[in-house]
Amino acid sequence: MCAPTGGADHCITVSVPAPARTPTAAVAEMARDAIALPPPRPRTSPRGRTWVRFPTHLWIDGASWRTRSASVAVDGQTVTITGRPTHVTWDLGETTLTCDGPGVPYTRRATGASCAHAFARATPGPFTVTATVHYAVAWTCRGACDAPGGSFDPLPASGTVALRVSEIQTGTTP
Repeated sequence: MCAPTGGADHCITVSVPAPARTPTAAVAEMARDAIALPPPRPRTSPRGRTWVRFPTHLWIDGASWRTRSASVAVDGQTVTITGRPTHVTWDLGETTLTCDGPGVPYTRRATGASCAHAFARATPGPFTVTATVHYAVAWTCRGACDAPGGSFDPLPASGTVALRVSEIQTGTTP
């Protein structure tokens, strides 16, 4: 800003700071918070009730086994986050089981690998089986970004189903 004063011209330079920009890492966190990871729908075969030492097949609804994404745009930068399912962890009460994929429903003709467990003991009533899908999470940025991309720790999404484990008693008659 320049203004004539007292017969001499004096110039004063005033610096106006640029508006603060949101760091790309903060926008990536916003995108992570915006991604929708629906709870899986766990399934068992037999459904609802199984028996000790009998293989119980476990799987999640196939529609939930897919990549999910979300985008957030702030200050001229657009961050897209992508979550890709990698494995399912099953909390079966007596043990935890990890399966590399969604598992497949039991059929008599099924020849592929599945996720299954044979329970060691009966339960007094139904208990809750929890399936947790783990998503590998990466992000990319387009526009006026201070970082091109990165990753976050895996994100989980969990769903439950009730299951009763019973015993089959056999005996002989004389």
